Amino acid sequence: MNKKSIIILIVSILILLLALAIFVYANFFLKKNSTNNNPQIIQSTVDSTIAKGPFFYDIDGKKYNFDDFADKPLVVFLWKSDDLKSYTIINLITKYYEEYKDTINFLSINVNEPDIDIELIDNVKAANFKIPMYFDTDLTISDKYPYNKLPELLFISQEDGTENTVVEEISEDAFLANLDLLIKNY
Repeated sequence: MNKKSIIILIVSILILLLALAIFVYANFFLKKNSTNNNPQIIQSTVDSTIAKGPFFYDIDGKKYNFDDFADKPLVVFLWKSDDLKSYTIINLITKYYEEYKDTINFLSINVNEPDIDIELIDNVKAANFKIPMYFDTDLTISDKYPYNKLPELLFISQEDGTENTVVEEISEDAFLANLDLLIKNY
């Protein structure tokens, strides 16, 4: 082989390796953190510490954890008040809350402020938000689910300990599919 052929062969191999690296990065690393119109639903087993905590509080300061809602499957919406994506998901949940509330427990937990914000409560109620609202005043939810992932929806089948997590966005069809899956698997 002459020098020109060797250079062409080396450049071709480098281009193939670069294409392979881009493919691997796009298909494994980007999908893991994807929040586009087709959100990835991540299934995992709920950490045993979830049952003991984290703790959250209602408007009157009463302390709860997920075990207090173990009688039905659980949809937990973790959100922060200064994120507009949170309000899009609030509207979606509100649309189906009445239809599913007898078979699924819905919780909305504000994790942005350690203090209960009365103005926030008034704003959410004015927006016709019917889901029970709780607050992460001791920041145990924030420790488990960091702010950079919010808003976050947790679909928890407490029967078998599985948790499907959707970060930031979810289509209406995917939301309904997760609700139906919770009911079917409970």
